[in-house]
Amino acid sequence: MYNQTYTDKELLHLLAQDSEYAFTVIFDRYRGKVLGTAMRMLKSTSAAEEVVQEIFMKVWAKRRELESVTHLQSFIATMTRNLLFDRFKKLAHEAAYLDSLVHLKPVINDTDHRVRTSFAHKLLQHAIDRLPPRQKQVYEMVRVQGLSIDEVSDTLSISRNTAKSHLTAALQAIQKHLRTHPDTFVCLVSINVLTMVFQQS
Repeated sequence: MYNQTYTDKELLHLLAQDSEYAFTVIFDRYRGKVLGTAMRMLKSTSAAEEVVQEIFMKVWAKRRELESVTHLQSFIATMTRNLLFDRFKKLAHEAAYLDSLVHLKPVINDTDHRVRTSFAHKLLQHAIDRLPPRQKQVYEMVRVQGLSIDEVSDTLSISRNTAKSHLTAALQAIQKHLRTHPDTFVCLVSINVLTMVFQQS
């Protein structure tokens, strides 16, 4: 067990001198807080663990600049919020881009762009059409009609967990189908957006 009696100020002073021991104590002290915040926002253990790793990699990378930090807990909390905000902003851009490809008529007069757009639309629709009837119904109610899981549950007279299970299975099947075309950039964007939809459901 690492010595927890050091103050944050003392740890930052040691960290600025490249102390791996100080870094380990800081990691042990604040990992749980970062993980908890990330879990509440991302609803995914693996994604939250990635946030933890990225935050503390930044702490180590900036170790010689942190000695002037007066409140380490607040500093790490701010870093975590900023990182999560950047991730959600990136996902929002990806979602908007996919919608422009799949749901809107292409406006760019570029043959290659139109071909890739058409392919993305057909690939996604083919994946949806391959779903079992109930999974397809739940997916389209959530993704196309914009209904919530609770609304789907009420409409179909099924439990919320059953509705969510159908959506989860549908998203996983669609992702698996899209991954059979890894060379298509649009497919990769689609996978990211579908994952975001699942995590927010």
